[in-house]
Amino acid sequence: MEQQIVELIDFLHEPKLEVRAIALHHITGFTHASSEYQPLILSKRKTVIPDLKALCREDPITAHDALKALINLSGDPRVLPDLDDDKFIKHICLLITVSVSYIIPKSVLADVACMLLSNMTKYEPICVKLIDGTVAALPDLSESTRLMDHLVEVFHRGVTKAYNPQAEFHFLASVFANASTIRHGRVFFLEEAKHDQLAPVTKIQIFSEDKNIIRRGGTVSTMKNCCFETRKHDQILDSEGINMLPFILLPICGNEEYDMDEFEKFPEEIQLLGDDKTREADPLLRLMLCEAILLLTHTRNARDYLREKQVYRVVQRLHAQEKDEKVMDKCQDIVDMLMRDEGDEKIVELEDNTASEKVEEEAEAEDEDLAIEEIV
Repeated sequence: MEQQIVELIDFLHEPKLEVRAIALHHITGFTHASSEYQPLILSKRKTVIPDLKALCREDPITAHDALKALINLSGDPRVLPDLDDDKFIKHICLLITVSVSYIIPKSVLADVACMLLSNMTKYEPICVKLIDGTVAALPDLSESTRLMDHLVEVFHRGVTKAYNPQAEFHFLASVFANASTIRHGRVFFLEEAKHDQLAPVTKIQIFSEDKNIIRRGGTVSTMKNCCFETRKHDQILDSEGINMLPFILLPICGNEEYDMDEFEKFPEEIQLLGDDKTREADPLLRLMLCEAILLLTHTRNARDYLREKQVYRVVQRLHAQEKDEKVMDKCQDIVDMLMRDEGDEKIVELEDNTASEKVEEEAEAEDEDLAIEEIV
């Protein structure tokens, strides 16, 4: 069988597309991690990956198989440098953002391209290329010439297939989560875009309670990562600006009752919750939301604001209902930070890179659970 797979690999760069397409279709089934032949294919990656990248530009059926194979193989970090290619990155992004193309009608490959980009952005150099990338403005999407602005806009407008009837773009949330692990990405999400004067994260954070776990999880991870930017805490919490706090609190709120004097101090967005309000079901996401709050407690102004908005009361209610020990521990850490008596002590802010090393280390391990690496 191994010899047959080697022969199929050789056919991936045959001149005739029909031959390449047939070989690709058979090889794709051996690319997932559970296949005993994936190591063999990976050992040939220096020839396989360029062939698969070229096949992504062919007809939709062939391109779909090539994208599927690349998704499976890119779960191995050794493959990612081979995908660090400007032209290929832009092609994948065009499959996502162009709703009607003369190459791919109605972008039927948009969602699978989002999945591949999610894996690709685990490699920091690709994140940097995305953040710095420029493209032509798309009249039906965005006037911006920044590639990431286009991705954010299609994620924002594309939910429920509103932008492209063939795609929902959920996996772009994972792309944003990956990009926000580096400071270059966090600055992009938190600074106002030139074309619409809105911080890109404001178009993402509204999905913190989305019904789709991929969209919701990537959103929560992106918000948490942005909270590492201690110098931006005032903007993050500004109710007339980014106003992230309500979107952090909403998922961890249940239908508990509060005293009126507490209730009136909450952010407006969480003052009118119905009796049917449910709390985030995934303990990993509840943990990340608590980590975001804990990160915000690392600056004095932010701590004062969180106290003013009675955030510790929401966290106390969460703690009372919580079953996960890690979440309970984070709740206790938050309450300890917010309930301590600071008096008139001098405000000393921590540098961005040292805001919370322990939280960051734990978060990196937890975020791996959200990774989508292959299609079987």
